Amino acid sequence: MKITTKQRLKKADKRMLDIVRDHLDYHMIKVRKWLPYNGRRTSRDVVYEAFIDAYQVSIPIPTDRYSFYVCMHEIGHIVKGERDYAYMQEYVAEQYAIAKCIKHGYYTKEIGESAKRYVYEHMVQDCVIRVLPIDRISKAALSWTGRTEEQLRRRSLQLAKRLYKDSDEVPEALQRLSTKRLNAKVYKLILETSIKQLK
Repeated sequence: MKITTKQRLKKADKRMLDIVRDHLDYHMIKVRKWLPYNGRRTSRDVVYEAFIDAYQVSIPIPTDRYSFYVCMHEIGHIVKGERDYAYMQEYVAEQYAIAKCIKHGYYTKEIGESAKRYVYEHMVQDCVIRVLPIDRISKAALSWTGRTEEQLRRRSLQLAKRLYKDSDEVPEALQRLSTKRLNAKVYKLILETSIKQLK
């Protein structure tokens, strides 16, 4: 039997759901989909996201602190409207989400650490796939993640070399990161440029 959105929403933490709805209403954001949330084990097929131009989000039903944080993160993408590099988009959305978690009493150390890792992973991807020079990464954002430029350079170089070794086919996850469809030849050239720049 298929579970309806209305039935799913009955599992929500009422206070959290009211806060999320207040933020959605205040910023005139519509929910494209209320998605299931099964703790940190939620299926990789479930994608929470913000559609900035449409002022819409697909978010989890808030049942605990972490799912509330994810809701605030996606709302943050729209409220902040950041369109620069991926790491900066994630950084400003994380700052927004963390501020809301603190304000409403839902912040945890786990949320803070997860946010820092997430932004750092996007910095690495931007350095490798978008060939963003490390000296163009925001010093404040990098410092916030708790990493140094040298750590970022080493981690980015490591990833670029690993991807280059298997560069005959463009991974689907990286296709989604790119604004244009990548073919294997262009992908390999991007990785070669990244490796040269990072050495």
